[in-house]
Amino acid sequence: MRGIVLAVLLVLAGATSAVSAAPDAASYPTAAAALASLRAKPGVKTSIQSGWTLIEDAATLSLWSFPPTGHPAYPAAVQRRVVQEGSELVIRMNVLCEASKAACDALVADFEVLNGRVQKEMQR
Repeated sequence: MRGIVLAVLLVLAGATSAVSAAPDAASYPTAAAALASLRAKPGVKTSIQSGWTLIEDAATLSLWSFPPTGHPAYPAAVQRRVVQEGSELVIRMNVLCEASKAACDALVADFEVLNGRVQKEMQR
């Protein structure tokens, strides 16, 4: 998870200019469709950390996270995007989860904790 926090902070570091419009996780019919579309998009950076596929889309200030096959919430796509609200940068999250409700709820809860850590780092 520490690597994911660092990846989010790297995306946040680029949060200095206008953001182009982008589809959010709910715009895709499946997590696989989101992953395929993002992989085909020019200019994104893809990495694997602890089995998770991470895609940084600097054009939309988004970090996408896709859990590995053995994860309880697989298949899923979690998009986190930096948004300016007043004078503050905040993280907005969209989730597309095709697993059980319990697994999806746990995924969201885990990312809310992670987002809280990132918010604290942003305030430093």
